[in-house]
Amino acid sequence: MSTSNLTPVTAALAIVLSWLFAVSASANTISEQINVQVSEAIKQHFLTKVPDSRLQIQLNPIPSQLRLSPCRNPLQVKLPFHSGQRITAKVSCNQPRWSLFVTGTVKHYKTIVVATSPIVKGSRLSAGKLTLREREISNLRGDYFQRQQDVVGRVARISIGTDTAITPRMLTQAQAVQRGDPVVIETRRGSVVIRTEGIAQENGKEGEVISVLNRRSNIEIRARITGPGRVQVP
Repeated sequence: MSTSNLTPVTAALAIVLSWLFAVSASANTISEQINVQVSEAIKQHFLTKVPDSRLQIQLNPIPSQLRLSPCRNPLQVKLPFHSGQRITAKVSCNQPRWSLFVTGTVKHYKTIVVATSPIVKGSRLSAGKLTLREREISNLRGDYFQRQQDVVGRVARISIGTDTAITPRMLTQAQAVQRGDPVVIETRRGSVVIRTEGIAQENGKEGEVISVLNRRSNIEIRARITGPGRVQVP
């Protein structure tokens, strides 16, 4: 804008408006730069921990009254606080020196195992009652399953509703051996494996040690359950 044909008052006002516009444009540029770098830091933080997931990031506006000078060096972004969907980022500039906190929310989506129909407490989970669907996982704290095969065969500790994300706390291992079941007893001697028949004297889950009656010797021994119908002598 030329000020040659303006009155002194009008010219002064034009100069002030031009300065305000320049300050506003600079502030907008800095705010946009901060938002872009904070968003990138959040993406790197979450997607490194949970690959093949999706984010929705909503940052709160930076107060317009802040007069931040352009940073001559790359901005430093740290994420000191994260709880559920809420997140706080600290943005720092070392030349000129300034810092501020940016807050916002992050919705984190991942394809995980959910129930397709009600599951009764104490029932064994089958593939027909499970499916993979995208769910918001911010409040699950990593307690979810990504593969149906990791859930099939387990037993529900509680009743589970339709479309509910399956978490490890909802499940327990099924009994691999029931008292009275015939089992195969394995004894290892170096590279040699000796197998004989036995009868379980207790219920047990995989990894547990139970009493087993050796049918050949009629002696009761202690053996670790290695799978359904299989035990191994330590």
